[in-house]
Amino acid sequence: MPTKKGAGGRQQNYDSRGRYTKTDYAKLYYTPPSRKEKTQKRKDSKREELFNRARNSKDKYLFEVFCEIEKALPYHVQFVNETKFDPFINDIREFDIITQKCIIEVKSGSNGRKMENQFKSQKRYAEYKNKQHIVFAPNLPIMTIINFKRKGFNITNDIKMIINTIKENEL
Repeated sequence: MPTKKGAGGRQQNYDSRGRYTKTDYAKLYYTPPSRKEKTQKRKDSKREELFNRARNSKDKYLFEVFCEIEKALPYHVQFVNETKFDPFINDIREFDIITQKCIIEVKSGSNGRKMENQFKSQKRYAEYKNKQHIVFAPNLPIMTIINFKRKGFNITNDIKMIINTIKENEL
């Protein structure tokens, strides 16, 4: 941008056609964010989006589990209430919490028969994706949890056990 003296003897900027342009000092002294700052901003916005999805979920324990995982292992949760295509049922399926190496199903109900079929298909999908399948069901009776464990499901009513399983698989 060429400059020349204008009215009052001060320097003024002109464009290539000779028209006066104002100096935008905000742009003049602006430094663009670094790659590291941009990456951190993207991570923070994704974390905020996941937080909002967990908070607005129908599952009453999902938000609690999400917050505990984020407190113990920041930025490890990749998806919350995410729908993925399941090739075993040729349909889409909703997963509660997905980390890099774990799929966590949060159950607040206690309908055993329906839950068993859902857990079987989700466990098969998790194995297909090479992930660990974990079920968090705080309302289930202890005998039902023991029965599910005998059938080979990783089911618990303790959030600390979920965090330990995630640490074992991902760290």
